[in-house]
Amino acid sequence: MENISKSFSEKILLDRICLGINENDRIGLIGVNGTGKSTLLKIIAGLEKADQGERIKGTQVRIEYLSQNPVFDPRATVLEQVLRGNSPVMNLVREYQQALMDPKSTSERIALLSGKMDELDGWTIESEAKNILTKLGSPDFNARMGSLSGGEKKRIALAAALINPSDILILDEPTNHLDNNTIDWLEQYLNKIKGALLMITHDRYFLDRVVNQIIELEQGNLYSYKGNFSYYLEKKAERLEIQSSSENKKQRLLKQELAWIKKGARARTTKQKARIDRYTRLNQEKSEIKEERLTISVGSSRLGGKIIELKQISKAFDQKIILKDFNYFI
Repeated sequence: MENISKSFSEKILLDRICLGINENDRIGLIGVNGTGKSTLLKIIAGLEKADQGERIKGTQVRIEYLSQNPVFDPRATVLEQVLRGNSPVMNLVREYQQALMDPKSTSERIALLSGKMDELDGWTIESEAKNILTKLGSPDFNARMGSLSGGEKKRIALAAALINPSDILILDEPTNHLDNNTIDWLEQYLNKIKGALLMITHDRYFLDRVVNQIIELEQGNLYSYKGNFSYYLEKKAERLEIQSSSENKKQRLLKQELAWIKKGARARTTKQKARIDRYTRLNQEKSEIKEERLTISVGSSRLGGKIIELKQISKAFDQKIILKDFNYFI
């Protein structure tokens, strides 16, 4: 990514940013809500165009992208949705699965496809897809996507992103809708995959265990830190201290120059004119220090009494019971 800029109306999200992604990078993208993190991921994935700048990608580089709001075919089965990729092996596995479910399929056709599955090692892909679905809590491979809840659909989308071969895996909030045990499994899975990883998450422990680089998007600029989230916190504190010192120095200089101008300085000489121009330039520079709150889940405890209490909660969708006489106290 070279000198990438992106704006919506008057709001500048990306301001001539540069970013390179290498083969073994494990990158966590963080920033306050609304700064343009998801937009940046879409530009990197090639799903959205920048207003200016250049996106350069190797011709053989494969990118797999998990959106925050994935789109589904409601008529597709869970397994069909996961095997939606366009690689030859994915097309073959999908065709084989469809043939098995089609009552008109002949034994000869199934035997032919079975032979091709041997050649392309399609059985491994099929087995891995079912294993990932099971780990993510979706054991019913033949359920229709239209019958699933929002959380179930997001897990299916995550499974599809993980199973499709890629050189850069881009994940937008992958831990949403996952319980702690599943997040632990996902950590281990991502630490084993080959290629680069780029993701947005608000789970600081997940960042600490999975990534080796943090990039922060702040006021249209990218700041890179070669380490996990704990390293980022330490180095950002140092950067803010330097910025604060620089800003304080600038403000002192502005006060001095303003006092000089108020004494009646006249821009008759080159030196005086240059000094007035310097004051004008300093006064127009925007400050990099801005108080914004970055929301990161840290698992901290809350002091106080009862927060919420549930008594005899029941919920069903048609005949499917989700909760029955559920009691819980927080």
